Amino acid sequence: MKGIILRILPYTVAVLAVGSALLLTFLLEPLLSPTIFLLFFAAVAVSAWYGGMKSGLFATTLATISVAYFFLTPVFSPLIYSLDSLLRLALFVLVTTLISWLNSQLRTAKRRLEKSIQQLQASETRFRRLAESNIIGVVVADMNGAIIEANDAFLKMVGYTREELLFGKMNWREMTPPEYQEISDRAIVELRHQGINQAFEKEYFRKDGSRVPILLGSALLTNGVEEIISFVLDLSNIKQTENALRESQSRFHALADATVEGVLIHDNGKVLDANPAFANIFGYEIDEIIGISITEFLTPESRPILQDNLQSGYEKTYEVMGLRKDKTILNLEIVGKNCLYKGRNVRVSTWRNITERKQAEAAIRQREEQLRLITNALPVFISYVDSQQRYRFNNRKYEEWSGMKASEMYGKQVKEIVGDIVYQEISPYIETVLSGVRINYETLINTPTGEKRAVNVTYVPQFNQQSEVEGFVALINDITETKQAQKALQQSEERFRKLTEKVRVIPWEVDANTGQFTYVGPQTEEILGYPATEWYTQNFWEEHIHPEDREWAVEYCLQSALTLDNYEFEYRMLAADGRLVWIYDIVNVVRQGEKPQLLHGFLIDITERKLSEQERERLLIEAETANRLKDEFLGILSHELRTPLNAITGWIQLLKKRKLDETTTTRALDTIDRNSKILAQLIEDVLDVSGIIHGQLSLNLQLVELIPILEAAIETLQPAAAAKEIHITSQYDPAVGIVLVDVNRLQQIFWNLFSNAVKFTPKGGRVEIQLERIQDRIQLQVSDTGGGIAPDFLPYVFERFRQADSSSTRSHGGLGLGLAIVRHLVELHGGTVEAQSQGIGQGATFIVNLPMKAVSH
Repeated sequence: MKGIILRILPYTVAVLAVGSALLLTFLLEPLLSPTIFLLFFAAVAVSAWYGGMKSGLFATTLATISVAYFFLTPVFSPLIYSLDSLLRLALFVLVTTLISWLNSQLRTAKRRLEKSIQQLQASETRFRRLAESNIIGVVVADMNGAIIEANDAFLKMVGYTREELLFGKMNWREMTPPEYQEISDRAIVELRHQGINQAFEKEYFRKDGSRVPILLGSALLTNGVEEIISFVLDLSNIKQTENALRESQSRFHALADATVEGVLIHDNGKVLDANPAFANIFGYEIDEIIGISITEFLTPESRPILQDNLQSGYEKTYEVMGLRKDKTILNLEIVGKNCLYKGRNVRVSTWRNITERKQAEAAIRQREEQLRLITNALPVFISYVDSQQRYRFNNRKYEEWSGMKASEMYGKQVKEIVGDIVYQEISPYIETVLSGVRINYETLINTPTGEKRAVNVTYVPQFNQQSEVEGFVALINDITETKQAQKALQQSEERFRKLTEKVRVIPWEVDANTGQFTYVGPQTEEILGYPATEWYTQNFWEEHIHPEDREWAVEYCLQSALTLDNYEFEYRMLAADGRLVWIYDIVNVVRQGEKPQLLHGFLIDITERKLSEQERERLLIEAETANRLKDEFLGILSHELRTPLNAITGWIQLLKKRKLDETTTTRALDTIDRNSKILAQLIEDVLDVSGIIHGQLSLNLQLVELIPILEAAIETLQPAAAAKEIHITSQYDPAVGIVLVDVNRLQQIFWNLFSNAVKFTPKGGRVEIQLERIQDRIQLQVSDTGGGIAPDFLPYVFERFRQADSSSTRSHGGLGLGLAIVRHLVELHGGTVEAQSQGIGQGATFIVNLPMKAVSH
């Protein structure tokens, strides 16, 4: 309703205005004639002013009708016949229409002005709110640098106070660093020409002298006045973020370029970026790999593996086979992760070349097989247990005893395998060896078949580089047969003793007052070779006692007769044929009161028993020596095996950590190779000794010149000698000529003798080698200025497993087999070998003689 009223109100005003003009014209007609239109002009003007163009035209229409009807002749008639009236009426219409149009334009302009004023006020309000909100800095300044007005955000940005602003202490030109003056001047020129300038980055000096990075945009306030308004945005946080991002990217690229692992960035398999290490792995330049598919770096068999991992998005490590530019194959280890790179989702992956590691692992497996071959050939149970008491290695003998395969025992606790009862017995020994002390003990164990076996157990601790115990080697030797043999020997001795006592006995009787024998049994002639009658002579018994036993035996007999009723003792007598006869004398004393009156007893020939005891002692000593030598050999073997294996295992663990550069990796592989050769030599020596023991070593004889073989052996040892600054001299007899020998075994003889001389000769020493023909034999002498050989050890120098220093801390390595092998090989050739030395520190000479029957003329 209100809208309808507002729409008809202008027309109502037009009706009222025209009506009022008509009424006034009637009243003032005499005064208005002939300008009868005067008041109607006013009515149209009022209508157009109030209602606009439409209201003015409506008033014009009403006024025209009223004038034509009421004031133009003929009066009260709508028809007009006078041309003058028509012209006047037309002029009225034209003028009132113009008045209506002008009023309408004026009204429209007024409304636009009001609207503009309202918009300006609203804009000023919004600008004021923006300035006062201190979201960004707002500055009003002139082009000469003076800052007229600024909000708090800008003042805080540059570190000034409002008082300093009011006192005119702020000048944007002075706050601009020299390197930004030129760009500021260009912005001023742009302002003067265009009124605004493109926002640009610059810096302002803060009050404290520090700099603040900003984004500055400006505009002229009014034409003709060189005042500008600027909007200032603090870019400190943005710059810090950008710098952090650049530093992060720089660190990433530096890390990627420095790492030995290949780093690859790709999108759906298409290479976007890569580091130099990746290109080097495959033999490409960086520019060659950008944009190509990553499947080009893999063998056809490995490409499905890569595709599966890409599709699944796995972040786990997997292995594939790579293909270099030159078509060679290599082993790779890949791990990838999805991430954002330059605004796009990509996959970043590292590619590690594990070819050398795989080769090293293969070499280790081969060496492990060789080690297993050695340990399986030994007649002892061998096991390795770590510091957590978990099995890590068992030889075949151990598997046979336990009834379990090594793979089934691997990683299991000792307690799980041996059971609670056995574990309680051996746990103190295990705790002791894990504290770093070597243990040896004997015990009984049950086999899987329920049989009890006697064993000798040795636990040898293994230390790491920090002298911490990593585990221990268990060497278990079955000594059941030895124990049974010892028991049988004891039983045999007991039976033999009883037998000799019953058969070879001389009864006797002596007068205690005179000391003369009154009776001697006829067995004396059979046992000692003396007739019974000779015993009745003065001092016969004393004179035929062995000189070493005479004094004490007589004294013991006299003293015992005074205090004892029965006594016995052993001593030696000299038989008639010069034999030494052991006598076991049992004496009974017959007294009269306290004084001895008669002595009688039995002289029992215990010579065979004594010889048996001596033989037993000898056998026991030999058995103990053999056991000790075997234990020492096993200890030496475990030490010699552990030394290269520790080096190999240590380097393998480092290789598995994947943090080695190329130089260290090469050093690791060289160390593994060198220690592998040491293991191979140990295996060869053990196998040679095994062949010697079982009689399986034979010769392949052929005619060869001896001197070149000797020179080749010397040349092989030259590097080792040079390393110790040992001077080797050699002398050859041209008459040696051609010999009939096994070339390989002869080389082995030479190499063992020469290497032995170099090994035991100190730095700066000499080794002399002389080969000559002496009558019906060829003689080789190898002399050195080394540590020499103790006289008591010379007889054993060529025995198996014998070393002058057999402790695990020997100053020289080796199993003690080399000279034993030399002796056997020389004897196979029909020759002899001997060692000579003046003693410790006097050097040693080894002499090999080959008979002429081994020589071909």
